[in-house]
Amino acid sequence: MTFYVIRRIFIGLLLLVFMSVAFFALTRVTPGPPFSTGENPRAHQELIDRRLHNLGLDKPWWQQYPAYLNALAHGNLGDSYVYNQPVSKLLMERVPNSILLLGVSLIFSLLIAIPLGILAATRQYSKVDTATSVASYVGISIPSFVLGIFLLLAGAVWLRHATGGTFYFPLFGMHKSNNTGLDDLAWHMVLPVISLSILSIAGFSRFMRASMLEVLHQDYVRTAKAKGLPGRTVNYKHALRNAILPIITLVALQTPQIVSGAVITEGIFSWPGMGLLAFQATVTRDYPVILGVVMLVAALTVLFNLLADIAYAVVDPRIRY
Repeated sequence: MTFYVIRRIFIGLLLLVFMSVAFFALTRVTPGPPFSTGENPRAHQELIDRRLHNLGLDKPWWQQYPAYLNALAHGNLGDSYVYNQPVSKLLMERVPNSILLLGVSLIFSLLIAIPLGILAATRQYSKVDTATSVASYVGISIPSFVLGIFLLLAGAVWLRHATGGTFYFPLFGMHKSNNTGLDDLAWHMVLPVISLSILSIAGFSRFMRASMLEVLHQDYVRTAKAKGLPGRTVNYKHALRNAILPIITLVALQTPQIVSGAVITEGIFSWPGMGLLAFQATVTRDYPVILGVVMLVAALTVLFNLLADIAYAVVDPRIRY
C-alpha cells in the first residue's frame, strides 16, 4: 500500500506538470493581449508594450513556460495583473468561502441522494422509483445558470412580492452590510446551496440506485435472504457496504467538478469564492489568476482520486494494491 501511494504521488506530479504545460499554452495562444488601450484615452501603446516586455509576455509561450514552472515549483503562482497581489494570497482569501459553500452543498446532496437511491433500488419499478427517476432526470437536465437565475427570481423576487416584503432570501454575497452572524450567513447560503445541490442530488441518486440494484442481484444477497435474514439487515448491512464503493469514486471525481461548476453559481449569486474569482479573471484576461485556479482544481482532482483509492481499501479490506 505504501509503495502504491508513493507511485501514485509521483504519477500525480507528472500529470500536474503536463497539465501546467497545456493550461499555460492555452492562455498564451488565446488571440489578443491581456492589456490594450481600449477606450481609455490615457492609455498609451508604448506603456502597454513596456509592461508586456517586463512581464515577458512578448515572447513565445514555450520561452515563458520555464520561468513559470520554476516559480510553480517554489510555490509561487505569480501576481495578478488586475489586483496587483500574489495569486496565492487571493486564493487564500477566496478558497475558504468556496469550501464552505461547496462542502455544505456536497454534504446536503449526499444526505438526500444516498437514501433516495437506496429507496428507489429497494422498491424497483414502484411509484417511488418512478417519481425519483423522473425528478432526477429533470434535475440533471437543468443547466446550472438557468437554475440559478430561476432561484434568484423565485426566492428573492417573487417570494418578496408574494409576502409583501416580509419574507425573502438575500440576492447576493455572504452577508448583509456589517452583519457577520452565522444566521445571516446561513440565510445567504440557502439559494446557492440549493442551486449546487440539485444537480448533485440527481446524479448521485441515479448512480446510487444503479449500484444498489447491481449488488441486490448478487448471489450472496440472495443467499442471505434465503437464510431468513431480515430485509433491512440484508439491504443495509450486506448490500449497502458494497454498493457504496462506487459512490466513493464518484464523490472523489465530482468534488473538483463541483469546484469548477461553481464558477457560474458563484457568479450569479456574487458569492466571493474561487469560482467568482475565476470568472472575473477570465473576463479581464488575468492569466496568473486563471492558471492558479485551474492548477488548484487539477491538484484537487489528483488528490481526491488518491484519497478515493485509499478509502476503497478502508471500506473493503479485500482490496489490496
